[in-house]
Amino acid sequence: MELTDLAFANDCAFSAVISVFERSEGISLLQIDEDLQRRSAVSAAMFQNIALVEAAIQNAQYVGASTLIRQELEGVECLRGILAGKQADGSTPRLKAFGSLGRIYGQLSGISHLSLHEGLDHLTGGLPYSYDAAFNRRYAEHLLNCHVLALCGLASMTAFDSRGIEDAILTEMEETHLTLALSVLSNSGFVKLTPPSA
Repeated sequence: MELTDLAFANDCAFSAVISVFERSEGISLLQIDEDLQRRSAVSAAMFQNIALVEAAIQNAQYVGASTLIRQELEGVECLRGILAGKQADGSTPRLKAFGSLGRIYGQLSGISHLSLHEGLDHLTGGLPYSYDAAFNRRYAEHLLNCHVLALCGLASMTAFDSRGIEDAILTEMEETHLTLALSVLSNSGFVKLTPPSA
């Protein structure tokens, strides 16, 4: 992959996801309730699609990748909503957790629904019936930024299941990896990180 900083961020975020998932396997059967089952199903579905997202980006299949990444962002919001007791089963998640990404989510939706002509025209080469995928560095970078952010959200939300809300949610290694991943996104200007208040 040509986007070395983002590839590094992706590796860091994925490492945190793997660690959190491994810890989640140790949850006692006595702790499992309906909400945990719902969160587990969403987390597992998101996890299963990670390789698809990355392959789609790498193969310049940007329309498919846009659809999957849009679903990833919705998945993070769904996990947040279930955890907060506000996500009704069968309801489409709203992107409150990623409020600043509303414009990006709208673009991903337009591409996913095949209704944003200008975006589709640009991503498919601008020539009628051009079937060959072509690398678009700018859009690949955009999608990978969104994917890394979704992986960070997946790790953070899933971590609630393996530790109580009163306890530290992430291990030191997980926190370090997520910090490194988010730092790359911040350095590129994709997200704005605010330091915790003292």
